[in-house]
Amino acid sequence: MRKFFNQSLKFLSFFLIFFVIFNFRVSFISGNSMLPTLKNNSMIIVDQYLYKLFTIKKEDILIFRVENEEVIKRIHGLPGETIETKERQLTLKKDEIYVLGDNPKESIDSRMYGPLKINNIVGKIFLSF
Repeated sequence: MRKFFNQSLKFLSFFLIFFVIFNFRVSFISGNSMLPTLKNNSMIIVDQYLYKLFTIKKEDILIFRVENEEVIKRIHGLPGETIETKERQLTLKKDEIYVLGDNPKESIDSRMYGPLKINNIVGKIFLSF
């Protein structure tokens, strides 16, 4: 029984190390679009896969791919919701989200490039420091 427990513990340890190495990645903030929440040059840890097991919600901070570039923004609108902007009213499709930066004066976000497809999500901010 003890041998089985030791082998199980080794397997579990290996699995956890493997998962952490391939699920999380370290990145750095570039720019001021998410001030005051995330500062320029701050280090972040990004969850690349585990977040998919949970429902994304408003206020989540995610990394998206927009035209070969990764950007960090906060979810402001979810699929099926109607967003009011200064110019128009926009109803999001079932595969779209609306994102905004926390610093609107310096943020290029859905106000400029429109809603994003959910499949453009690269990951969710797990930790920042």
